[in-house]
Amino acid sequence: MGPGPPDPGVNRRSTLGALICVCLLSVGSHFGAYLLGPLKSRLHRDLGTSNSQFSLLIASFNLNSTWTPLVGGILVSRFGTAPSSIVTTGCVLLGQLILLLGVATSHLVLMSIGLFIFGLGLTPLMVVQETLLSHLSASHHLGFSLALGLVSGKSASFLSSIVSLPLADKYGDTAPFIVAVALCIVSFVINLIRLGGHHPARNVSWPGIDVFGDVYWVYIFLNLLAGSIWQPFLHLSADLIQHRYSVSEQIASYQASVLLAGAIVLYPIIGRLTDSASNRTIPLIITSSILTLSGYTYLSIPFSTPWPGMVLFALGHGSATLLLVILVPRILPSHLVPLGLGLHKSMEMASSSLSQTLAGVWLDHAKVKDPTERMGGQVLLRTFWLINLLQLACALGLWRFDGWKRKQAYAPIPLEGDGQAEDEDECDSPVPLDDGTTGTSQRLQERARSVLFFSCCIGFVAIVWIVFLSIAWRDL
Repeated sequence: MGPGPPDPGVNRRSTLGALICVCLLSVGSHFGAYLLGPLKSRLHRDLGTSNSQFSLLIASFNLNSTWTPLVGGILVSRFGTAPSSIVTTGCVLLGQLILLLGVATSHLVLMSIGLFIFGLGLTPLMVVQETLLSHLSASHHLGFSLALGLVSGKSASFLSSIVSLPLADKYGDTAPFIVAVALCIVSFVINLIRLGGHHPARNVSWPGIDVFGDVYWVYIFLNLLAGSIWQPFLHLSADLIQHRYSVSEQIASYQASVLLAGAIVLYPIIGRLTDSASNRTIPLIITSSILTLSGYTYLSIPFSTPWPGMVLFALGHGSATLLLVILVPRILPSHLVPLGLGLHKSMEMASSSLSQTLAGVWLDHAKVKDPTERMGGQVLLRTFWLINLLQLACALGLWRFDGWKRKQAYAPIPLEGDGQAEDEDECDSPVPLDDGTTGTSQRLQERARSVLFFSCCIGFVAIVWIVFLSIAWRDL
């Protein structure tokens, strides 16, 4: 007698167990990524770091994220998620171990090396995690599944921002980094437990960079603007609050931690909203940009408490990060999504690294004239406000441009009986709305512009590296 049909309950438990394992993959990396922000003032005092040196430490792991997401996407496609996850979680663990050694010996160069290696695995691990989450969920639940998976990482970041300074105060500077190493070990071990069986290599074909259309490149420009005002503010917020509102390190760290709380609450809600109606994605991005702009507006005005501004920023940033990921499958066909996501993350992190580095240089320069650092923080907030305004204008432009392209996509439709009508990949005519092709190139001129824009992206990454290495050589 043959085996009966599979038990649905067993399948659900198996899927749930796999989902939990995938969620835990990035707990260690997210906890370690947000340790330094709350500890900035303490590192200034105990290790004698300047604003430039601190910003270089942050940029050390952001810098590799300017190119590793693209490589990570190719590795996942070529070799699968199993070996890719081993490499990425291994880099994260090794980097944290070296960082811990650097903190224990008060060696800034060693800390930078640790963060550099940590950065090699940080964003590729996100690519691996998002790929695994997409495999574990049905298409109509993709947004919600991604939200639930990414909430685990955001929760670890939120926890890191709260406990890092109390741990350092009570047990010494190395304590929070020891916790980070322990969590990275847990993630690495769980990854080993998750793996099993044979995972054959898979070939990937390079589609060419000229396949991306003008809509996608407007989206990339939106990411450049977003990257320059999101991560730098998250890492500098505790120090800005401390000096701007004359509060203690502990209070500033606690108030800044709310910035990471928004995603924990908003991710599942945003996932549900976009699953039920994908055309809400760009309007929600516009709304999030208005919220962060309102937050910067409040913080630029000398009110007595930063809470309203921090909450507004948390709501905007907490929803936008997921929305920018969800938007990619809406404007690109499925076979271009990994490459599209990789380039999106690369440009966002390149912009973040450049902004973080220049912000530290500016704060050191301003500190010479104003030791309280209030003037430097005020100028920085106003700069972020101006860039946020440009980001809002770009989001509005993307909404109109994408809508116009989608209207164009309805006509002409190939006539019934045309031999190419069944093959949307070989058809040069515009395609129906739901095929997610508004971000692809449709004409020769668009393809030529795509090559030019990609070359500009490569040039921008090179500039980021040159600026970082120049300032690192001077200050480290």
